[in-house]
Amino acid sequence: MIEPLTTAERVKAIAKHLNALTDDQVSVLIEDASAEVVALPVKEEFKERLARYLAAHYGSLNIRQAQSETVGPLKRSYTSDSIDRSKGLDGTSYGQEYLRLLKLYSPKKLHLTVL
Repeated sequence: MIEPLTTAERVKAIAKHLNALTDDQVSVLIEDASAEVVALPVKEEFKERLARYLAAHYGSLNIRQAQSETVGPLKRSYTSDSIDRSKGLDGTSYGQEYLRLLKLYSPKKLHLTVL
């Protein structure tokens, strides 16, 4: 079993809508995200952040998020029932941030041509 790279508290801190899930449910998302991130060729110091955003992405796939809110007389509207999964990581802002961080933290490749 892979050691979790982050905590339910930290994931919920960046994705407030995930407070609808129990810590146990978020922990499963973290386990899945950690299994993906642990194998990445990035420095250990960046892996917690990557796992946090990937877990938030996973959790966001089935949670309806409030899009607008009015206090009196209470009105809420929601995003669509589900996120377009065909977009992959681009389907949520958390997945997009994960991709941005992955690109930022991944080792740069040196392209050499031998003549």
